[in-house]
Amino acid sequence: MLDRVTNVITKTLSMLCGLAIAGLTLIVFLQVFSRFIKYSLPGTEELARLLVVWLTFLGTSLAIHEKMHLGVRYFVGLASEKYQKIIDFTIHVLLIIFFGILMTYGFKLTIAAMATSSSTLQLPMGVFYGVIPLSSIFSIYYIIMNMLKPSEEGVAEL
Repeated sequence: MLDRVTNVITKTLSMLCGLAIAGLTLIVFLQVFSRFIKYSLPGTEELARLLVVWLTFLGTSLAIHEKMHLGVRYFVGLASEKYQKIIDFTIHVLLIIFFGILMTYGFKLTIAAMATSSSTLQLPMGVFYGVIPLSSIFSIYYIIMNMLKPSEEGVAEL
């Protein structure tokens, strides 16, 4: 059951990241082309910035799922297997606390920013900040899944 939920979340996040990359590519191409013909498209820079922010945060959640974040495991590898598990558990708990704080303040920031609009597109600024609590929720979910089903690979090692 949890594997299906994880797969649905992962496919959705991957699709959203793919759409963000495609949209970003199209917007930047249109922006460059329009400047070539001496016409500036209003809002393209702001929209590109929005897509980069969303891509960064959603990509972070996917990287947690794929265990693609870099980690220096040299000193952890020197410890016994028992202590390695304790260290890994502690790191996971600290990450959950970090993303919990990010989620809490991200919700507050998003709600507070809904009253203001972006300069060009006139979008509520909460649209820009809404990805912070959203990606924090996904990150916490993936961290918990990694704790329940640890793999031998761990994180990318240096």
